[in-house]
Amino acid sequence: MRRYHTYAQRQRPTWYRLFPNASIVLFFLTMAVMLWALDSREAEQLRTALARDALWAEQTLQLHLEDNLNQLTELAREAGRGDLDESGFQIQAAQFLGNTPELLAVVRADTGMILRWIAPYEEGPLTLGDGLSGASADAFVKARIESRPVYSRPYQSADGQWRLELQVPVLRNGQFVGTMIAVFSANTLIRRLPPSWFSEKYQLELIDTDGREIGRNAQKRLSGKLSEKLPLPGTGLAIIARPVKGASSPSRVLQFGLIAGLTVLTLLSLLSLNRHIRRRISAEEERDRVYRLSQELLGVIGQDGTLLEVNPAFETVLGYTQQELVGTSFLSYLHPAERDTLQEGFSGMLHHDQSHRYVETRLLTRSGETRWIVWALSPLPDSGVVYVSGRDITAKKMAEEALWHESTFRKAMEDSLVVGLRAIDLEGRITYVNPAFCDITGFSEQELLGQLPPYPYWRSGEAAELHQRHMAAALAGDAPKEGLESLIRRKDGKEIHVYLLISPLIDHDGRHTGWMTAMTDITERQEAQQRLEASHERFVTVIEGLDAAVAVVDPDSHELLFCNQRYRQWFDPDNTLGQEDGGCCDLRLAFLMRDVERPELDLQLQLADPPRWLSARRRRVRWVDGRATLMVILTDITQQHEAEQRYEQQMEKLQATSRLVTMGEMASTLAHELNQPLSAIANYQAGCIERLRQGRASAESLLPVMEKITAQAERAGKIVRRVREFVKQSEPDRKPCQLSDIVEATLAIADIEARRYAASIVLQLPPRLPEVCVDPILIEQVLLNLIKNGIEAMQDTEPARRQLTVSAYVLNPRRVEVAIADRGHGVPADLKGRLFDAFFTTKKEGMGMGLNICRTIIEFHQGQLWVEDNPDGGSIFRLTLPVTEA
Repeated sequence: MRRYHTYAQRQRPTWYRLFPNASIVLFFLTMAVMLWALDSREAEQLRTALARDALWAEQTLQLHLEDNLNQLTELAREAGRGDLDESGFQIQAAQFLGNTPELLAVVRADTGMILRWIAPYEEGPLTLGDGLSGASADAFVKARIESRPVYSRPYQSADGQWRLELQVPVLRNGQFVGTMIAVFSANTLIRRLPPSWFSEKYQLELIDTDGREIGRNAQKRLSGKLSEKLPLPGTGLAIIARPVKGASSPSRVLQFGLIAGLTVLTLLSLLSLNRHIRRRISAEEERDRVYRLSQELLGVIGQDGTLLEVNPAFETVLGYTQQELVGTSFLSYLHPAERDTLQEGFSGMLHHDQSHRYVETRLLTRSGETRWIVWALSPLPDSGVVYVSGRDITAKKMAEEALWHESTFRKAMEDSLVVGLRAIDLEGRITYVNPAFCDITGFSEQELLGQLPPYPYWRSGEAAELHQRHMAAALAGDAPKEGLESLIRRKDGKEIHVYLLISPLIDHDGRHTGWMTAMTDITERQEAQQRLEASHERFVTVIEGLDAAVAVVDPDSHELLFCNQRYRQWFDPDNTLGQEDGGCCDLRLAFLMRDVERPELDLQLQLADPPRWLSARRRRVRWVDGRATLMVILTDITQQHEAEQRYEQQMEKLQATSRLVTMGEMASTLAHELNQPLSAIANYQAGCIERLRQGRASAESLLPVMEKITAQAERAGKIVRRVREFVKQSEPDRKPCQLSDIVEATLAIADIEARRYAASIVLQLPPRLPEVCVDPILIEQVLLNLIKNGIEAMQDTEPARRQLTVSAYVLNPRRVEVAIADRGHGVPADLKGRLFDAFFTTKKEGMGMGLNICRTIIEFHQGQLWVEDNPDGGSIFRLTLPVTEA
């Protein structure tokens, strides 16, 4: 008997397989090192030559630019000395242009940046009389300030070409009178600089301070990433030289040829050796590869059922390692009910039958799971072993079981659907109905199967013709893809609305065998639709009856989705919206669609045609198709707005009247206050006259008396001036003011009233208060009214306690608070709520308008006015004023 050798015994050593490949890799590494050494040496030589040639190019370009500068400087000097007129300028500029190809134009600009002389006159890129702008204007300013030649920043012309300007200041007797400008083409400058030998070896680029390329000498293939960058002093530019690919040298071609030839000869020798070795092991490798990678269970079993060799698939299926499986009995992994039968089969194949067999068995895995395997058994009697090849069919078995469960589940699902399903063949014969279809029509499955049109649930009469047309369209494949609605009669005679969706019925071979119909009872939906339409009619009736314009607009496209009759009357009197589908909203309302992130908006707007004021309110709503829209409600407030204007005009007149009334109430006090300086003036003048009559007057004795007369006259004039400024009528004018100045002007009048009532006013203002944005006259009126009320409230207070305090402090960065505190009788708690109402007063002779006007003035300034109890007795009136925004 021939001895069986295992897979491990047949394996060759690893070095035997790697030797041919290792030889080839080592050879190629040697060749690569040689090529790298040659390239490194050549790259170093190229780098040295690049640095040398780039420096030559930089010096050449610098000398060329200096020559241009000298010529332009000479023109500027002659123009400054007055030796150069426009004709002479044209002659010299033409010579300059002829000798300098990269020069586009020579220009003379005056102190106002206006182009006065231009050469060439007709074909140049500039126009006589134009002004400098952009980079040209910046260079002009710099040349004027520094009094030296200046290069401008590169800029692009209308045709996309980069330009560069050199501006030389023109000085006349040391005074700046303009500049002489040379306009260069950056691309021409860099193209005409290098000679032919330089252009063949290098690509030369001109870049600005931002690294932008503004010119190059040619577009060639670059040789690697090697480059040399050199700046051009005084210009703000730099040049970059890059080597380009050229013709290979003979020596380098010879080197590469020798290396390539040697490589080919050596490679052929190695390939021949490698082919000889691979031919010997290719068959074994292919067999071993199939053995290892096969998804089928491959193994060798002895005649006693022992596993002699297994592939990795055994390990994957059973969960045991190959070392654990080899040497164990194959029968121990079988299901107990199949072990005896298979053991007898092994013995029969090796001794008697010796034919191939196929069997299905169940294997027990390490985890206890049962796997179905179909085996192909091939006996080898000479070696006393059996080759086995097993395929895992557990998935197939499970798929068969799952298919059975799925079929059962599908049947149960079809029976539980509320949508009726019906299948017909190509002739219209009913081949299948589900229970839901029977429930909808009222007919049993036996009554429907095999029926041809007309079906029992069709209506009779003229409706039958409609059913026939629908059926003909369905059998012809012309049924609407979106479905159709129909009316059928149940077995009990009740007619119901149904929705039919018809689709082709395709079998497993892809053949069209009939049509599948899904029927849905939509009777309730139809009734709901009718109720919805009635509700919509009521809604439209209400909207159309509103005395306001209502519109629904898409905020993205400004499409007008809905509008009522009032909207059409105001914005579409010619009925243009009704002439086209959709349409856009009125342009006068387009701004209402801005800032759509804000869900709500409430503002007022004025229309010129027709002239009216509208109150516009915007709300975000969800439209019937689900998209987010904006509903705009416009109400006519023209009468309300006109009433508010009349009210504001009356309030302005009332404020001026209030100031006059206040002065009228203080008339006697003001007369007494004016009588004192006037009496003093009269007494001083009488004394002077008496001295003059007696002859005792001299300039030295009369001078102090005259100074006192002047002081008393100024005192009287100041009182009159303050009163006049207070009572004059003017339009409200909010402007930045110092609060201390307003308080000082107020106290100039209030102090007179305080002395009348034997009261004192204490001022408590911080040294540095921010400016407030107010109308000073209106705020003086408020402060004077509150101070006067406080002084009058202290009439019954002891004279020693008649003290009124005016204080102020910064409430927050946007508000300043002013407080007027008195020690009077105070305000009862039940009257505080009505204290600021119009025509309400606690005085016997008051009109009840003072505090109401004060609150109106403060609210006009976006402030607040309120009253509090003073802990020391009396009241504290507080008001806030806006700080001037920076």
